[in-house]
Amino acid sequence: MQNSRQVPQVNTVKKKMPLKPCLVAVSDSWLTAGRYMLGIDEVILCDDIPTFLLGLGMLFAAYYNFNISYPLEVAGLLEFIQRCFVGINPDRG
Repeated sequence: MQNSRQVPQVNTVKKKMPLKPCLVAVSDSWLTAGRYMLGIDEVILCDDIPTFLLGLGMLFAAYYNFNISYPLEVAGLLEFIQRCFVGINPDRG
């Protein structure tokens, strides 16, 4: 059963979402969040991700599965996380 307070919150988040895949903390801080959402193109694909690590894995899977390039502003950081922490190391690129 959904809490009626969640609906306005989700609608507010959708208006501010970038077109690229993003992980949204449902809290004032991502450090204390008990729930995360994954969104792409102002559409929330999953709204009940229980942990940051699961959400991060889903974020990388979204980039890969939908063949979306990383945004230039964070490409270096996401590439570093992908190679060093997630263990995805392409032969080229």
